[in-house]
Amino acid sequence: MTRKIVVIILAIIFMIPVYWTVISSFKTLGEIYQYPPTIFPKHFSLEGYNSIFKNMDFIRYLGNTLFVAIVSTIFTVFLCLTVGYSLAKGTFRGKNFLSSLIMITLFITAEITMVPLFIIIRKLGLMNSLWGLIIPAVFTPTGTFTAVQYMKDIPDELLESAKIDGATEIQIFNRIIVPLSKPLIAALSIFSFTWRWNDFILPLIVINESKLYTIQLALSSLQGQYGVAWNEVLALTVLSIVPTLIIFLLFQNLFMKGLMAGGLKY
Repeated sequence: MTRKIVVIILAIIFMIPVYWTVISSFKTLGEIYQYPPTIFPKHFSLEGYNSIFKNMDFIRYLGNTLFVAIVSTIFTVFLCLTVGYSLAKGTFRGKNFLSSLIMITLFITAEITMVPLFIIIRKLGLMNSLWGLIIPAVFTPTGTFTAVQYMKDIPDELLESAKIDGATEIQIFNRIIVPLSKPLIAALSIFSFTWRWNDFILPLIVINESKLYTIQLALSSLQGQYGVAWNEVLALTVLSIVPTLIIFLLFQNLFMKGLMAGGLKY
């Protein structure tokens, strides 16, 4: 009983910033700066939302971000599944070395790779291109490591039986591995989509043209030199939360199974 109470209290504490962001997005700019702050809006206002749709090309920014997040997620999930299956069930030479190499990359922070990544993107001609945000993000060592650990639990006898029946590796992957990996796919999809949706550093160094802005770059552009229109910032923040929330609600059951079965730890 005590544990449940602690969990409930922690959940309430974690939800306070979310609640404050959503409620404040419906306040006027003057009320946001008011002290002491109000828990509920005195005058329900859509001023921030109206400004977003009137003064910003929100639909374009939303489309850019969705394109990057969805395409990156598709490639990332496919790559994690194929590489994970190869490392978990393959018998090729150098498998242990490759597994160790992927493990090492888990300890390399993104800040260390920013400069060489920028140079590669520039030499490939991907600057000011949405593909410059997608291609570098396709491989994720965390997702690959998770896929390997998940697929190690798939019985070898099941695969050997399929091979005896004449199934090829592609058939085994499509008809056995993929159906059994639905919880893993859901977990990888949610995390990959969230990572790409919330990414700010990579778009910041790759994108310079406003028409290619993602939601996160659009948020940063609202911070002016002489002040910040917090009602617009909060409104855009709320709008940016909605897609990831929808994705999670759609796949939450498979996502929880993936966390338990795949041993994904954060």
